[in-house]
Amino acid sequence: MRLKRSRIAVLGAAALMLTLTACAPPGQEGTPGVAATVGDVVVTNQQVDDTYSAWLYDTKGKDAANRRQVLTIALLSPALLAKCKELGYPITPATAASYATQWLAFKGVQGTPSEDMITATQGILALYVLANVDPTLDAVRQVSDSVAASAVVSPRSGEYSTDALIDSVKKAMQSAQDQQLGSQFSFTEFQNVSAFTDESRPWFDRGSTTPAS
Repeated sequence: MRLKRSRIAVLGAAALMLTLTACAPPGQEGTPGVAATVGDVVVTNQQVDDTYSAWLYDTKGKDAANRRQVLTIALLSPALLAKCKELGYPITPATAASYATQWLAFKGVQGTPSEDMITATQGILALYVLANVDPTLDAVRQVSDSVAASAVVSPRSGEYSTDALIDSVKKAMQSAQDQQLGSQFSFTEFQNVSAFTDESRPWFDRGSTTPAS
C-alpha cells in the first residue's frame, strides 16, 4: 500500500507542475491558455496541442513537428497566405488537402489527412511558395517582421525572432536539396521551420501545453 501511495503522490505532483507551468507568471505577457496572438489571430495552447497530436496520429509518428514549429506556422499562416494571394499564388484549402494526402503517401502512410493537418499544410505550402518565389527571402522577412511587430508571445513559448525564422527557412531549403526531394516534396521540409529562439524550456515541445484550469 505504501508503494502505491508513493506512486500516486508522484503522479499528483507531476500533474500539479504541469498546471502551474501552463499559467502565465505574474507580471509577464500572455494570457493563460494562449500561446501567442498577432492582431486578431489568437493561437491557443489547445490549438497547438491539437495540431501536434494530429501530425503524430496522421503520420503514425513518422513525421511530426514539435510545438514551436506548429506555433510558428499557425502565427504566420494568415500573413503568408495573404502575401501568396497578392503575388498570384493563392493556396486554397483544397490545394492543401491534395498536398497533405500526397505527404502521407510520401511517408508511406495510408489514410486521409485530418482538418488540422490540412490547415497546417496550407501554411507550410505558403511559406514554401514565398521562399521559392523570392529566394533572397526578403518577402518572407517582410511578412515575419509584420508579424513580429504586433505579436504577443507567451513566455512559455519562447521569443519570436525573424532572424531565427530566416535561418530555419534556409536550413529547410538546404535539407530538401540534400535529400533531392525535388519540386514535388521539398515543401515537406518547411514543416520543421521555427521562429522561436528560447530553447531553455524543452518541455514546451515535449509535453502538453494545455492548461488544466
